[in-house]
Amino acid sequence: MENFDFNAVQQPTMQITLPDKERTKIVLTMPSTSLVERLDAVSDELNEIFAKKDISTIHQVYQLLAEILSCNQDFREFTAEELKKCLSFDHIVAFCLAYIKFLGGIKKAKN
Repeated sequence: MENFDFNAVQQPTMQITLPDKERTKIVLTMPSTSLVERLDAVSDELNEIFAKKDISTIHQVYQLLAEILSCNQDFREFTAEELKKCLSFDHIVAFCLAYIKFLGGIKKAKN
C-alpha cells in the first residue's frame, strides 16, 4: 500500500525577529491563497502609501501586516494595534520588501 504524509512536505518559511525586548522569533509560513490575492491587488497601493506615508491608510497596512504575521508555525495571532506598539513605519517598509522577495522566490521555485 502506498502512503503519503502531508506532514512530510517541506513548506517554504521565513524567519523574522521582532524588535521587542525578548527579540521574539516567528517562523512565517505561506499565506492563504486569498491573502496572496489581496496582496497582489493592493501592491500598487502599498507603493503609494509607502511613498506618501499617508496616515489615513497606515492602519490598513498594519492590519494587512497582522494577517501576514499570523501565518506562522506557532499559530500565534497578531493584531494591528499590537504591531503599532513595536513596529515603526520604516520597519513595515523593510519587512514588506523582504516578504515580497520571499514570495517571489517561492513563485520562481514553482515555475
